[in-house]
Amino acid sequence: MEATNSTVCDLVRSHLSACDSVMGVGGGTSWAALVLAVCVLCGETKKSTSRTRQTDQDNNLVNSSDYLKVGRSLNLLPRYGFLTFSIKVFPHRLDNSWLFREKTAEVFQKNSYWATYTHHRHHHENNENSRRGYDQHFLIDFCDDVRELLMAYFENFNIEGVPESYRVLTSSISINTKAQHLGIHPTFLASEYSFVLVRLFRRNRWATLDGHLTLTSLFKSAVGDIRVGSPESVNQFLDHYGTHVITEYEVGDVMYQVYVFGDRTYGELKNNFAMSKNSQSELTQMERYFTPYYALHVGRVKLASGNPQFEEVVGDKLMSMTFFRLYQSIFSIFKDQDLEDKLEKLDGEVVLSLKLEKITKIVPKSPKRHWLGEILDNTLSLYYVTM
Repeated sequence: MEATNSTVCDLVRSHLSACDSVMGVGGGTSWAALVLAVCVLCGETKKSTSRTRQTDQDNNLVNSSDYLKVGRSLNLLPRYGFLTFSIKVFPHRLDNSWLFREKTAEVFQKNSYWATYTHHRHHHENNENSRRGYDQHFLIDFCDDVRELLMAYFENFNIEGVPESYRVLTSSISINTKAQHLGIHPTFLASEYSFVLVRLFRRNRWATLDGHLTLTSLFKSAVGDIRVGSPESVNQFLDHYGTHVITEYEVGDVMYQVYVFGDRTYGELKNNFAMSKNSQSELTQMERYFTPYYALHVGRVKLASGNPQFEEVVGDKLMSMTFFRLYQSIFSIFKDQDLEDKLEKLDGEVVLSLKLEKITKIVPKSPKRHWLGEILDNTLSLYYVTM
């Protein structure tokens, strides 16, 4: 982001009312911190950063396979709005061999923290063919609009300081790209429609931060270099250690399908589901709504990991027909045991959930922490209302 002084002032003035409502800016100190936060974002005060960045490369960054670890920090700001480019949550057209390629830094001493893992794979003793399986039930979300659809998809992403986490991942991505990821036509994301998101999860492992957390000497030194009232020092700290710390994550895979509805049919379907008693006969009757006869558009069944064999395995086994119209149905998966077995053999992972806490939480209480927190909060809020 590049901006002159006048551009910065115009940007701040134009979003003052929005920022007031989002972050509660009311006093002179907070307003000053906001202006300094904008300066940090615009890169107008990037003096003496080469030494910090070199230290970052030498001491903090790790191989990409190790980026996703609890207890490490990352910077959301450079890719705010399109974080899905570095955190895999959707299938990608060209390369699906990666999981997490957002660079992270070490903030805790190695022996002072660890990850507590919960494995969701069910293995049986003396069974070489045992493998992970999908949940035995579908998760169905009713979404009144596009915003609720994205909120539902990213409901397990919790980013402290960001009211709606999905905006960090997708707000700067084009409608066409979003539609491609969701398996529907872009038209339905550009107009007012309602949606039903149907998902089937395979949960591999979940990790959470644990241990006797002790900060590294390099991190303490970086905190010590923060000067109250100096945006340069905050800029250097954020460049070096980022904005958040990874405290929890879950990886696995998910099959999903999006259905598009008009207001009347959507309201009827939503009410019927709310009144149903979850009996098998009622659920079978509900399934008729997920056809082209009721839905305006039936999206394609997608596998988030993007395993290249998925389309071949599925073939036409998910295809159904109603009134001479062919369509895919994710509900057909459990109707074909052979298909279910083949799908469970497909490898691939995505990030299913992620919890990020602001880096200020691990900084010892002091005027420097208060200054860092004030600028970080205002910076996150400014990104939120402008992106």
